[in-house]
Amino acid sequence: MIKYRSYFNGKVVIITGGGGGLGQALTEQLLQCGAKLAVLDLNVDNLTPSKNLLPIAVDLTKEIELALALKQVIHYFNGVDILINNAGITHMSCFKDLSSDLFQTIMAVNFTASVNITRLCLPYLIKSKGQIVAISSVAGFAPLYGRSAYSASKHAMEGFFRSLDAELADDGISVLVVSPSFVRSRPELTAKVNAGISSPGAIKKNTSGKQLSPTDAAIAILTATAKRQPSLYLGRVAKISHWLYALLPKIYMKLMTTQSKEEFK
Repeated sequence: MIKYRSYFNGKVVIITGGGGGLGQALTEQLLQCGAKLAVLDLNVDNLTPSKNLLPIAVDLTKEIELALALKQVIHYFNGVDILINNAGITHMSCFKDLSSDLFQTIMAVNFTASVNITRLCLPYLIKSKGQIVAISSVAGFAPLYGRSAYSASKHAMEGFFRSLDAELADDGISVLVVSPSFVRSRPELTAKVNAGISSPGAIKKNTSGKQLSPTDAAIAILTATAKRQPSLYLGRVAKISHWLYALLPKIYMKLMTTQSKEEFK
């Protein structure tokens, strides 16, 4: 249960990628807290509209569609208090086997879409002195074998949002960057090598550390949001990786590469 439930009561929250996985868990928890939710995703068929829930089907990589979606949100809820940039895709393929189109798609969904929706929401967030939450990854601060495009998109995401945090401090806006380790948000899917786009929550052959449940991950993220934290390293692997790569990068690289290569066998 979220300790700071009252913090979200009545707040208008936009979640990208909220139609499934971790995004759906965040949506469920926020609705229980009394928040007003606008969920933006390519497919929102599993969400039932209500007074406090506005599902909007949108291609996040198209800025015109994002602008139209935001108009709907403002018309329905009359403002934005929190923006959660959760939408994300990944892959399992070495760069030499990765097509240019796939690389660009991953960058477009993970990075560019989050920049565009943030730009559109910014005037409303400044007015409400709101918050931005960016769901990154361990791959956002450290290398990851076989996921060069994913890692590039998450590094870009972290660099952008941490810089934005400094720029928006005087406007009263706080930015939280969340770096989860593995969240078992899509147990029905299995990540496969050189098979195109994959969900970050798909099952992998070799996942280090305890797998977080979507609900536990959502509660931790929302707790950090209520505290207006700048960072959250979510899961034991994320915490260890953060310090190991910062202090002993060669050891991190050796361990990470050895474990990651097992997924390609």
